[in-house]
Formats: sequence, C-alpha cells, structure tokens
Amino acid sequence: MISIDRKIITQNILKLIDSNGIDDTDFANLIEKSNRTLARIRKQEALFNIEDINIASSFFNRTLIELNSPNIKIEEDSRNILKQIHKDNVAYYTIFEKRPSITYSITFYLLNNEQFCSSGMIVDEIKKFFETFGWNYSSSYISSSMVRNSKYVSVAGTEIVDGNRVNIYKARKIFENK
Repeated sequence: MISIDRKIITQNILKLIDSNGIDDTDFANLIEKSNRTLARIRKQEALFNIEDINIASSFFNRTLIELNSPNIKIEEDSRNILKQIHKDNVAYYTIFEKRPSITYSITFYLLNNEQFCSSGMIVDEIKKFFETFGWNYSSSYISSSMVRNSKYVSVAGTEIVDGNRVNIYKARKIFENK
C-alpha cells in the first residue's frame, strides 16, 4: 500500500500552479480558500487538505499517485493541454482563458524566444511579443518583472529610445536554448 505524503502533494500542486501560469487568487477561489491560506501553504506553514487535493487532481488532470510522486513530470505545453481538456468545463476553462502569470510568460515563452536569448529585447519589444499571445502586461509591470526574475533574465546593456536610456534584457546564459 502506498502511503500518501501531503507535503509532496502540496509541493507538486504548487509546481503545477506555477508551471501552468495559474494566478494564486484564481486557484484559491477554485479550492474555496482565502489568498492568505494559499500564502501560508506557499510559505510551508500549511498543507493542502484532502478536498483541495481532489479538486487539484481534477483541475490538473492528475491522479493521486502522480501528485504523490516526488518526481512529478510536467509537460512543456501543459497549460494548453489542460485548456483543451477543460474546454467544456466553464469553471476550469475560464481560468485558462485569463492572462497567465508574468513569471510563466517569461519562463515558458520569452526564454524560448530566439531574439531574447541571442541579442536581447527592450521592454517595448517584450510587451509586443506578449501581445502576440493576447497577453497585455503594462510596461512598468514587465520592467519590474525582469528585475524580480533575475534568476532567468539579466540586463545585457542599454540603448537610447526617444531620448531615453532603456535597458536591454536578455536570457541569462544558463537559460539560453534550454
């Protein structure tokens, strides 16, 4: 008999939330918890309960055995796969119709963009790139997100645009052509 490890399951659910670009508020609403409760779970001060796990299992289309695995496999195109699976489930589908988290957009899209990895992009170019997917992020939000995601992104230089000096952001060497 396999023992259930709620700590592993909780970590895997958090990985699935992040790797699918799901907003914490949307997930908290889905499992009928407060943002504060989800924040406590993220800080490892609490774990998901059985009811939460069952909802997450259905939402992420994962079995309990998969969620309980210390080495959960997450498909590269997981968000679009789940969107297709849930096309007839309004409660789930609407979450995937929303703009994904900026970290997801950076990690799974921008870091796979050849121009961003090779020569870099300014915020306006990054904004236009995201808009091709229907994701509208403000320039200031993108700029602050580049700083927050310094694990993946670095300032590769500057250039003058309309008389202003702007940063050129580029994938860190370890993430180029991942």
